Order: sequence, then structure tokens, then C-alpha cells
Amino acid sequence: EILSGLVGSEMCIRDSQETARRFGAELRAMRQAHDLSQEKFAYMAGITKNQVQLLEAGRGSGAVDNDRPANPTMTTISGIAAAFEMTVGEFFVAIKM
Repeated sequence: EILSGLVGSEMCIRDSQETARRFGAELRAMRQAHDLSQEKFAYMAGITKNQVQLLEAGRGSGAVDNDRPANPTMTTISGIAAAFEMTVGEFFVAIKM
């Protein structure tokens, strides 16, 4: 397995990065299934288009050398769920998280 040589915080960071990428892919798929542009979705969720782009990419920052995973706040997640007319719980079920 790829992660077999990792321990402690390295494993946690890898898991976080994979979770952020999976979250982003599911978010993008759901947004596209609702036929929403990033701009329209951002407006509906109360966030910026840049935040949508970063979340969908699983990235925490737009900086080229930054590989921190996305880590949205509950306010952001609540806005995203509301944009899909769902509760936070329903949203996480819908994106299989």
C-alpha cells in the first residue's frame, strides 16, 4: 500500500488531502448535476468563486507551493448545503462522506 511507510502526522496529512480531494470531486459533481456555474453556486452558498474553485480542487490555498488540504468552516459547509436546499447532514449523505 502507498501509505504503508507513513506514520503519525504524515499519515494524518495524507488522509486529510485525500478526503479534501474526494470532498471536492463530490461537490463539483453535485454542482454540475444541478447545472450551476461556479459563480452562480458561490453566490447561492454565500462564498466566493475562488473558494468554490479551491474546495473543488481540494486545496486550502491558491498558492502554487502550498499543498494544504481544503478545510472549510461550518459556516461555509452550511452555506453549501443551503445552496442545495439541504441540511448539513443531508449534504454529507448526498456526497457520500
